[in-house]
Amino acid sequence: MSRPPDATAVSQARDEVVAQRAWLRHLRGEPDRHDATLTHRQWACLAEQATCHHLRGLTYRLLADGPLADRVPGTVRERLRSYYVDTAIRNALLLRQTGEAAAALAAERIPVLLLKGLHLARFIYPEPALRSMADVDLMVPRDRLADAERVFLDRGWGPVPRPDIEQFCTWSNHLAKLHKDGAPVVELHWSIERPTCPFTLDLDGLWARSRPALLDGVPVRLLAPEDLLLHLALHGSYHHGFDRAALKALVDVNTVVAKHRGELDWAGLAQRANSWGAGGFVYTTFRLAGKILGTPVLASVLRELRHQPADEAIVEVAERYILQPQVELPKAYLELARSRGLRERGLLVLDQVFPPRDTMERIYGLKPGTPLVYPYYLGRLLDLLARRSRLLLRSLLRTEALHPALDREDARLRIESWVKSSAARAHG
Repeated sequence: MSRPPDATAVSQARDEVVAQRAWLRHLRGEPDRHDATLTHRQWACLAEQATCHHLRGLTYRLLADGPLADRVPGTVRERLRSYYVDTAIRNALLLRQTGEAAAALAAERIPVLLLKGLHLARFIYPEPALRSMADVDLMVPRDRLADAERVFLDRGWGPVPRPDIEQFCTWSNHLAKLHKDGAPVVELHWSIERPTCPFTLDLDGLWARSRPALLDGVPVRLLAPEDLLLHLALHGSYHHGFDRAALKALVDVNTVVAKHRGELDWAGLAQRANSWGAGGFVYTTFRLAGKILGTPVLASVLRELRHQPADEAIVEVAERYILQPQVELPKAYLELARSRGLRERGLLVLDQVFPPRDTMERIYGLKPGTPLVYPYYLGRLLDLLARRSRLLLRSLLRTEALHPALDREDARLRIESWVKSSAARAHG
């Protein structure tokens, strides 16, 4: 006989649903009168979802400038405002340092094209604080990579020695990351996707269509709006499988469309996506942006994008995956909960409790071949029983508490399979 759902858990789940619906209305620019009735806990849930999806700065501005600004609890507003201010300061520093780097490249006559966060924060969003950035992505022509790397190394970036450029670029679309104390992490790109990707990218066309811009008075290049949308679509769908802040990626797409509304060459975009073999990935991204955020992509454009029934079928799966609570469960326990049969489960438990000797030596920092490894097996068993016995039991019994994590993993695996099959189809 199954236990009735915990009342607190049911109430929390309901609050999260109400908060998410209100938040999505704000992201669409459509707040309504029902949002004025949100409870303090529901506002807190809204802020938590903005945090999980890396959209706190944008959420703060939407709430602060919206019609319900006086309804947001002070603690929630301050939490979002604090991050907004921190992002504004961090991005101002990143943009200034990037301008200095671009000036150094320009002095060597090396063209530089701003990618992803840099382009979006500085030239697409109304203000840089609305779009967080983890690092700096710059693209230079393939034949100037070594020169560009030397510019950074001469100015204190590292580490050195560096990987061989020719070998590294056989599998990567950017050089090994460049680090320097007090400066942003820099990725020097030569392409928008890995050379192993299945797409027929037209890099010369990207450069030819790129637009001039000024970053702190320094000449730089920006992807044409259509190419920017293609890059964002491929990065979110093919590259990340609608994982890793996928909603943020869709907000990027929505913001680009809003910024360049009226000037986008949709027919050219669709033709380019199809010629690259990326129509299905772009179609799915646009469909998701439309469903979740109301992004205005014409039905005629969607029809022009070459896609398969599988691309349409994955939209609902990906929507659920993106918006589901990001329940974390250690991989070993996830595999245990998904396993079938006593033998499979027994082997998984044994592998978790008694991993191979070299794994134990690595985990506990032991010297290879030391007999001291055996007491550590006993210690590991006692530690896991003390800390993880409840989770182990839940995994073995597949209790209701694990269903969200299992559902999310099922969706992730379906998306992963779709990416692989779509990539194979594009390559063929």
